[in-house]
Amino acid sequence: MKINLLMIGILLCSLPLMAQTTEEPPETTTLVANNSYVFSYSKQELKGEAANFLVKATASSQFVLLGEQHMDHEIPIFAGALFRMLHQHHGFGTLVVEQDPIAIEDALAPDRRGNAERLAAYSAKYPTLFEFDTDEDLSLLADVSSMIPGPDAIWGAEQATSSARALEELISLTANDDSKSLTQKMYALARDSENTPGFEDNWLIQSDTEKQIESLIQVFDPAPKSRADRLLTGLKKSAEIYGYYIRAEGGDWVGLYNNTVREALIKELFLERYHAASQDGSLPKALFKYGNYHLYHGKSPTHAYPIGNLAHEFAIVNGMEAYGIAVYAQGENYQTLDDLPDWMKPLLPAQQPTVPTLIDLRALRPYQRLFRIQVADIEQWKLRDLINGYDAIVLLPGSRPAQRLLGGRGEQ
Repeated sequence: MKINLLMIGILLCSLPLMAQTTEEPPETTTLVANNSYVFSYSKQELKGEAANFLVKATASSQFVLLGEQHMDHEIPIFAGALFRMLHQHHGFGTLVVEQDPIAIEDALAPDRRGNAERLAAYSAKYPTLFEFDTDEDLSLLADVSSMIPGPDAIWGAEQATSSARALEELISLTANDDSKSLTQKMYALARDSENTPGFEDNWLIQSDTEKQIESLIQVFDPAPKSRADRLLTGLKKSAEIYGYYIRAEGGDWVGLYNNTVREALIKELFLERYHAASQDGSLPKALFKYGNYHLYHGKSPTHAYPIGNLAHEFAIVNGMEAYGIAVYAQGENYQTLDDLPDWMKPLLPAQQPTVPTLIDLRALRPYQRLFRIQVADIEQWKLRDLINGYDAIVLLPGSRPAQRLLGGRGEQ
């Protein structure tokens, strides 16, 4: 009798385990479909079920992080609609962008503020000043600065990208003949090299530039924290970061510094603006728009802890949270789901979407093992980091490459 009671007890204790092991796991394609939301958008508005979803999902967010593919036509338009929605529903008042702080200062100047045509013409004068200088990106800057008054509408948090613009101002900041003469010589070199968008021919990326800037700092001898000091130290730090990139391309094992030192600078520039804006005790709310790798929660695929991770942790310190959206543009003869990496495919719809679609990654996280096992072992970490590093994926069909036509530029 005791043995039978013992056996019954063992069987009863085993029932939950047996039920758990015999339950069929859900199909991941069904999970993705059940947690996908469609929407529509224009420059002025984001609407549909995904818009309603985002309003609720971001209600406790101090920061929303839009990780993008650069130089795309539709993503800045979506970013503008998202910013308007966050402003209207949650009081967001700042856009933080991957742009030289001087570029954003100049974009907010009264004679250019809110005018994409004038911004584009100004960009043509300093072709490397705006790191992302397409009509679409400049229109976003113009729209946000029209909507939000004051200097905190947009913050640029990125390394210096136009030595010509900075050196031209430095010429006006010194009456010393030696420093003026040396600055003018460097300005001529910068103007010669920085005549097209991009950084490949930028004077800041040349191998001897950092030493030249160091010599200029010695001659200039700027007062600490003065405008000249900020311009010169900004140029020096940027040349250092570009230098790691060049050395890594040549085989030197310093590529990680190109990411970690740059991310540290981005954080420093952001925090400087944040602390100044929050002196009255307020909690500024901001939408970030950066390249996808910069806005991960946790370590980025480049093995740096990026500005996105700081935003998440900083929001937690403030009793709030951050919400990350990884955006991928699609378009005929442009790019489709097939062009995205294989390790990402389990998280995507079974068919190419024909309308803008949001996939809720938070809802998929409890099942992430089911998604990971569909990926080659060596790449499973990439899927794991994405599903935990972002809260949603947005797919934007109907896109194409961005253009440069405003301000009389034509296609450059």
